[in-house]
Amino acid sequence: MKDFIRKNFNLYHLIGIILFVALSFFYWYRAGKYSDNMLQNNLFLMIIWGILVGYLLADLVSNAMKRKNNEE
Repeated sequence: MKDFIRKNFNLYHLIGIILFVALSFFYWYRAGKYSDNMLQNNLFLMIIWGILVGYLLADLVSNAMKRKNNEE
């Protein structure tokens, strides 16, 4: 299990998750809590959305950096 986590979770993922959770909370606080949309209205769903988007974008960046280093 530790090998799987080390392979699929690094510092970039952690930074991406924290950044996007903070941004999703800020968005919910400023505009979402008064919205009629279910995703924007619910803080829990906004945090889950921030975790998913943060992980995926950080994974894209991490893989692009690995690929660039392997080509050089």
